[in-house]
Amino acid sequence: MVSFSAVIRWRELVSLLLLPWTAVGAVAAEPPPVSITFVANAENLTKPRVRYTGAEWKPDQGGFLLGTGRGHRLLAENAPEAGDFRMELELALSRAGRESLILVGAGSDVGVAPGAKTWKLRGRFFRAADRAIEFPAPEIKPGRSFSLVIERVGETVTLAVDGRPVHRGACSAGAVEVAGIDPDVGQVQLYTFTVRGRFGAVTPPKPFGNRFGLQLRAPPRDLSSVFAPVIVREAPTNEASIVARRDGTLEIYAITKPESDSVSVIRSRDGGLTWSAPAIAFRLPGRAYYAIIVIETADGALHAVYHILGDGPGGYRGRLYEVYHTRRPPGAEWSAPLKVVPGYVGSINGFIALRGSGRLVLAVARAIPDRELPPANGPDRGWNDTFVYWSDDHGAQWQQSPDALSLVLGTPNVTRYGAIEPALIELRDGRIWMLVRDRGGRLWESFSVNAERWSPLVRTGFISSDSPADMLRLRDGGMVLLTNACQNWTDPRSYAMGGREVLHAAISRDEGRTWRGFREILHETDVVSGGDRGTSYASVAENSAGKVVVVSGQGEGKRAVVMFDPTWLEEPGARNDLSIGPVEWTQYGGHGLGITTAEDGVRAVAIPLEASGLNGALWNFPSADAGEIRLRVRVPSEVSALQFALSDHFNRTDDRAAAAKGVAAIPLDKLPGLADGRWHDLSLRWRAATAAGAVEVTLDGKSMGVLPALRPAQFGVNYLRIEFRAATEQGSVLIAGAAMRSLP
Repeated sequence: MVSFSAVIRWRELVSLLLLPWTAVGAVAAEPPPVSITFVANAENLTKPRVRYTGAEWKPDQGGFLLGTGRGHRLLAENAPEAGDFRMELELALSRAGRESLILVGAGSDVGVAPGAKTWKLRGRFFRAADRAIEFPAPEIKPGRSFSLVIERVGETVTLAVDGRPVHRGACSAGAVEVAGIDPDVGQVQLYTFTVRGRFGAVTPPKPFGNRFGLQLRAPPRDLSSVFAPVIVREAPTNEASIVARRDGTLEIYAITKPESDSVSVIRSRDGGLTWSAPAIAFRLPGRAYYAIIVIETADGALHAVYHILGDGPGGYRGRLYEVYHTRRPPGAEWSAPLKVVPGYVGSINGFIALRGSGRLVLAVARAIPDRELPPANGPDRGWNDTFVYWSDDHGAQWQQSPDALSLVLGTPNVTRYGAIEPALIELRDGRIWMLVRDRGGRLWESFSVNAERWSPLVRTGFISSDSPADMLRLRDGGMVLLTNACQNWTDPRSYAMGGREVLHAAISRDEGRTWRGFREILHETDVVSGGDRGTSYASVAENSAGKVVVVSGQGEGKRAVVMFDPTWLEEPGARNDLSIGPVEWTQYGGHGLGITTAEDGVRAVAIPLEASGLNGALWNFPSADAGEIRLRVRVPSEVSALQFALSDHFNRTDDRAAAAKGVAAIPLDKLPGLADGRWHDLSLRWRAATAAGAVEVTLDGKSMGVLPALRPAQFGVNYLRIEFRAATEQGSVLIAGAAMRSLP
């Protein structure tokens, strides 16, 4: 007797034989697995890739989405198809003994509760359709975050908590219709939610896949060809740390993901062109998030600082991220970890060794539990202050400065971090310079003679979109500064106070008194994912050939290792090269930026007309207090509200208030006859930008007058912004022959 399953298999074989050969190949080829982050970076209002069956979960500045109440389900946009998959969550369960549900398939779930004796598996996915499968519950404390991994391989599913397997059993091998969380009678704090597997109708993100910007440059063939910034490879993960060793080797250290229980390292012995496979450098005394810095001291020893998850008082809502130090002397193994900073510490950006004494100096922001909520009256300093620690015995013992560096929060915002993520560099006169992140659009600074006492924080002119800085001392004595000089004036409460679409670099040859450059060295991938995003959290080193190597970026397809020559920052001008595309242009908040050859043979940047919203693009060039831009422009008659704006920071093209907040704006009514569909020559010449000078406008060789600046520039003008509206979807504004030069 032929079984039913045999009949099915025979019918499948006949169906395959009847397909065209091309179709057979298509059926046989499985799509590659992809990783999708559905929830991450909730405190920065990164839009999660989820849908809700009830009330939306609310983002909390503690870094999680908060879900409460039965039926208020958070569901991933896509669920894995048949085949192997891995679901990773970091979450906390707030209510002891109250069960919440991790959804894995329609009608299937994992019942989890802190303090419970058992957890339960229900539904067909777990082969538990008739009766729940119970297994001993791991020890989970209410409110303490933990990692939960649900991994299917074949027809076996494994559950692991904080890296330890807690259940292994049979499961369905079919498609998972639903993936998500139901708080049920409990309360869930969801930090991250990622699934790796095969998904229907999902295109994996292409790393650095912008149709504009420096991502278009081909990787370098050799170090001598590196001048303008170029991406050499993807970075291992968020907040990686790069160190240049004395023997010329470059090493990048990062928290091993998804395990989070060790530190991995990749190495390059050719200045950063090629890199080794990752290897485990050392194990951690617990679970880490991302933060790590590794430095090499004059004796050849490596020192690493990183934070480890804990729980208890003195942190932020019962959650601790305590900083540990580990050392590896030359020829020896890594030392046992030593806790340096208790409590809750965010990302780490400030760790250096002083030149003369060798003193290790560590600056971090630490949560102040009593300031978790805003004060009823009086100034609000946020829930973090910056503190400094130092060691004179290679990290065996640490002392803390008595100075708590704080600042008063100014503009309203959903986040209340305070003074956080300090960066450090030693000046030639022996002082230590600190730059601190704030949400108010500028970095703050403090100085110390020896790291023991610090001056009060003072606001600087460095524009920053609620993002940290990093600094590098070059071997020739120069200093390189990395910042996210981005703002969003239409929505200042948006992600990171304006976004981190662009990472900028500047250089100083006089110990920070003057700065040049402020040029774009990394662009955000244009597609915004549900995970971390942006170009921030940079780490920077100099290779043996004198090139600057930067590892930075957040989120899948967005983390990069970038290389450039520091002298590129000191160029006196720029000429727009369109040979490989709009490499020097950006267009976030718009669509379709490209290069075209007009009917008269002119090669030009094309900004498509769109009938709804604001259109435009930006061109970045070396910052100048006095300078001139010359370009050819062709504007269709359907264009209105056109403006050319000069600015000292980056904005998205859909920022409706950007031109008014720039250094100078030249509206269409100051350019009579420009929007007639013909080519015109335009010149913008500015003087004394840092003193709110003026801009002389020339059209087709005729002066259109002198316009006063709207405000002083911080360090000079470094952006040309073009924005406009249109009454049609046909045609483009064309820009050709753009060139900029600094003036004495």
